[in-house]
Amino acid sequence: MKKLQSSSMIILIVFVSFFLLLSETSNAQFADSLALIVVADAVYPNDAETQVVYRLEDMEFEVQLIGESDVNDAIAGLQSLVFISATVSSGTAAASMPGLADLPVPVINCEPFLYDHQGFQELDGSEFSSTEIMIVLEGHPLAAGLSEDVFQVTNSEKAFSYGTPVGDVDIIATSVDADTQVVLFGYDTGAAMFAGTAPARRVGTFLLNDVADDMTEDGWALFDASVIWAMGADEPNAVDDPLQDVNTFALHENYPNPFNPTTSISFSVCGTNPCAFECLERYG
Repeated sequence: MKKLQSSSMIILIVFVSFFLLLSETSNAQFADSLALIVVADAVYPNDAETQVVYRLEDMEFEVQLIGESDVNDAIAGLQSLVFISATVSSGTAAASMPGLADLPVPVINCEPFLYDHQGFQELDGSEFSSTEIMIVLEGHPLAAGLSEDVFQVTNSEKAFSYGTPVGDVDIIATSVDADTQVVLFGYDTGAAMFAGTAPARRVGTFLLNDVADDMTEDGWALFDASVIWAMGADEPNAVDDPLQDVNTFALHENYPNPFNPTTSISFSVCGTNPCAFECLERYG
């Protein structure tokens, strides 16, 4: 992210040049894939939910927000990916989707009080406040290439979701202070859970209520990895043509706009490689 000093009257033309090294596969892009985000209020989503929408759209999903009272198993079952925000009331969401545990599509869940309903564990999950988490399983696709160490995932202190999942679960990250508080985990398709087996990939993640409105680069890397893994795009041959998306990038609108004296511009690239970022005013 680049911060620019300027007046609100300056119109910026941003030229972004990317120098990407060819790798075996590129980051997954999900054109024609449907992502359903279940929230408390689809008319007025919070800033964190809006950031999640932008991120999924950058990955080429067609994104739909739906309220916790309007969703049902039939609607959810038509999606490519279901993402459950932690703003939902667990009781309302469970009543709206009684078959959530058996939903045959990938689900990423941020609401720890639904972990029992999904069959991950016997009782509800909970939350704690921090800016950091501990990666405990490096090398797994969900770890986003991070080593087994402490990483700051938010810039300011936030409440994080955690659970105590059991069964054939991949535990990726925990609280720094308590390794029993699992903040990022995944069940592969067919994996044994506390109750039943996972009918499709399942991810439990730390993104409680407003976490995504102030995440670090590492936090977003873990989010991206969760989506890619849940969708099965980490598998060999998941992308038919490894060259097709190598030059794909996304440039977000600057915020705030108009601005005075600073603004921020975010961009996404399909790899971790050097890039040049040049900003010019309209006269060059």
